[in-house]
Amino acid sequence: MQKWHRFLVWGSLLIPLIAGLALVTPAQAATHAKTTTQQTTKKATKKAPHHYLIVMGHGAGDPGARGNGTTEATALRKILLPQLRKYAKQVKHSKVTFYNPKHNLVSDTLFHHKGSYKLNKHTTVIMFHLDAPSGQGGHVIIHKAHPTKRDQRLAKVIKKYIGLNRAYRGYSFRTNLRNCNVLRRRGIDYSLVESGFITNKHDFQHFKKYRAQIAKADIEAITHETLSAKK
Repeated sequence: MQKWHRFLVWGSLLIPLIAGLALVTPAQAATHAKTTTQQTTKKATKKAPHHYLIVMGHGAGDPGARGNGTTEATALRKILLPQLRKYAKQVKHSKVTFYNPKHNLVSDTLFHHKGSYKLNKHTTVIMFHLDAPSGQGGHVIIHKAHPTKRDQRLAKVIKKYIGLNRAYRGYSFRTNLRNCNVLRRRGIDYSLVESGFITNKHDFQHFKKYRAQIAKADIEAITHETLSAKK
């Protein structure tokens, strides 16, 4: 009687355990493994940050426009570029790189079939220039008939620190720029920022005086991120 009682007790303990094991069928185990694999793959293939390529206009023997005792290529590289690089380091959700300042994107594209021909189609190109021969204020050259939100943010930076060119009211849609046409044909997003006239004393003084503020605001406008001020 005691043996039979012990058998019943052990049986009552084993039955739920066996029943519990039976609930996980081979098909269910395979489904669980597939789900786990999909989750792991999803994490591994996380979307890469968007890439912005910033380009200083002219250079590599091409001085660009001249005014106020300097050239467009020199002013962009000496005054603006160091500040842009400083603030680009703060960007967290995008990838920001700079085209080699010893090179000229336009000549690399048009004469060497490199430059814009070699860019990844998912890259957004932001080109900086200074205007000439005469006038006042800056604007953004856009690749579509209407400005993007990024173009609008960049125009606001120009308006705040330099002033807008009255002829364009912030934007101009151009189809006669050969390098830009290469970008357009390849489906590459871009904006060309004319940061005022190098020949205009007011524009150039503001460009130099507010270089840090302009650079910070430009990087924020490009990436749509808020950065901290740095001295």
